[in-house]
Amino acid sequence: MAHAQLPAGRLHGYGVRWDSDARCYRVRNEITGEWLHTSPGELASFSSFCAAFSAWRGFEVHPRLGE
Repeated sequence: MAHAQLPAGRLHGYGVRWDSDARCYRVRNEITGEWLHTSPGELASFSSFCAAFSAWRGFEVHPRLGE
């Protein structure tokens, strides 16, 4: 997508979201609402949840329980 925003109803989950149209996981910073990009205008996509979750942990930096 050329624009950084995605329709809210398209993605499900928190932080790591499944994009059913693109058939991949997307990563969103829930604090700022920003989507993770690989380059300007290109949303990052992940084929596995584990890879997306690892990217999300580095992208959304805030204190977590036990850290």
